[in-house]
Amino acid sequence: MKIELEPKLFFWITAVAASGFGIAFISAPQFLYELLGFSSDQDGYLMVRFFGFLVLGVGILTFWARNSELSQTREAIILMLTVCYFLMVLTHLLVMFIRGPPLLANVWLWIVNVLHISMVGIYGFFLIRDWKKVRAL
Repeated sequence: MKIELEPKLFFWITAVAASGFGIAFISAPQFLYELLGFSSDQDGYLMVRFFGFLVLGVGILTFWARNSELSQTREAIILMLTVCYFLMVLTHLLVMFIRGPPLLANVWLWIVNVLHISMVGIYGFFLIRDWKKVRAL
């Protein structure tokens, strides 16, 4: 029995995770900041709430795209997810190395980085695998 790897499952995972984290960033930014080892003032928490709305939007987008067929639109969504996850990894690592030992020792940040690197690999795989098929449409 051959199992075909398709984006639908990973769109579901992204939708659930992004929606959950988006709602968490909107409703409890101070808790998440403390969990990840950051501190801020009220303006920083407001910006995290705006980021939460963006993450929630990604969750909604991937939820509605989960059943989409192979198309240029689906490939654009996969490209956006690949680039966004890659840039998040770069940003996390840059901040971690600039801020030094307290953040380098934060297990939660490393878990987030590993998950984001995994998603870069998974969505990058779909992007490369389907590139020629989409160009032929």
